[in-house]
Amino acid sequence: ELLRRIKEIERSSAEVIGVTGHGDMDNAIKALKYGAFDYLQKPINVRELAITLERVQQYRILRENYSRLKEEFHQRVDQETRACRGAVDQLREAYLRELGLGDLAVFSEAMRKVVELAERYSLDRSVPVLLQGETGTGKELIARYIHYYGGAQSPFVALNCGAISQDLLEAELFGHDPGAYTGATPTGRMGKLEAAQGGTIFLDEIGEMPLGSQVKLLRALEQKRFYRVGGIKEIPVEVRIVSATNKDLEQEVSEGRFRPDLYYRINVGFIRIPPLRERRESIAPLALHFAQRAFSRRGRRFPGFTREAEEFLCSLNWPGNVRQLRNAMERLAVIGPWDSVDRGDLTFLEGQHQSPEPPVESRPVLGVDQFDLPGDHLDLDSLNRRIIRQALERFGGNQTRAARYLCMSRRVLQGHLRRMREPS
Repeated sequence: ELLRRIKEIERSSAEVIGVTGHGDMDNAIKALKYGAFDYLQKPINVRELAITLERVQQYRILRENYSRLKEEFHQRVDQETRACRGAVDQLREAYLRELGLGDLAVFSEAMRKVVELAERYSLDRSVPVLLQGETGTGKELIARYIHYYGGAQSPFVALNCGAISQDLLEAELFGHDPGAYTGATPTGRMGKLEAAQGGTIFLDEIGEMPLGSQVKLLRALEQKRFYRVGGIKEIPVEVRIVSATNKDLEQEVSEGRFRPDLYYRINVGFIRIPPLRERRESIAPLALHFAQRAFSRRGRRFPGFTREAEEFLCSLNWPGNVRQLRNAMERLAVIGPWDSVDRGDLTFLEGQHQSPEPPVESRPVLGVDQFDLPGDHLDLDSLNRRIIRQALERFGGNQTRAARYLCMSRRVLQGHLRRMREPS
């Protein structure tokens, strides 16, 4: 019982050697079972006791070494695990950057639905997908995600249909044979459609494609073969087509600027990518995501935003959407502080894209013809000061918006304010 209690003591490191005057084997077995190191019989043999004590000492040394090595092992495992996770994260980020997916970050329910749709469409390569969204919402990013989701190794080829003329567009899209047109490559050249064989061709700004080119693209998609510009040989092609536009193509069709048959052909799968102003909950985490990456590339740790800075970022309208937000964080990484980013560190964003202004009170606006001059005299400086004060009050002290309302630059308004503060 005494042996059992000794061993029950928490963290007890004492080794117990049992001594008895009775040669009872059952008691010896019980003692060893409860943790006795050894069991000796009386009379004690000094040599045997010395050997037992030596064994106890060796055992304690081995146990301490084992505990130390075990702790070092677990520390090393934790250290290597963290290092491996960091390396995997770096490789993953590098891989995503290589694929053009480094900016893909989902922080809102609206974007989760976009990504879910993209994943569904990616499973069937025969489904053409049309992406609709404003400039800077990340249409090419989603197009790449559709292509690469599931580990596709086939080519992804992008072409901006609005950046070049009709003749050059067709040469870029279909390629050309030698001497097809003035300035053509003497050896001919493969087009984007042919280069995307077995993969995905991304046609950005497809709403800008001329009607003549639309006819040829539709024929190539329907027949899965085409001719190079100036060529006589049919080239078979098997590609997935992902198109993108910032226009309402239905309206373009109704107004005769886009072919209805091509519209129905490319609009089997459809994804609308919402602008940032429709998913304001994602602005702050996106800004943090971009800022951390921008600061890290410059060897700095991003200190974080204050609450006032986050609220200011979320109040902006961001007409350039995610692209504009990312570029703003790049600029912040160049000029930003070493401490946490406050509202004052974001003054370079003022007036560029404010949220819609609050409605002006419903009251008559006095024009030149409606303004009656006072009878005795008019203090023009006093009137100017009063107008400026009222404009600042209306816009909560925001000088940029007040200046815009008064049809003057912010610098001119600040000059008026300095003169107003000067003693008469």
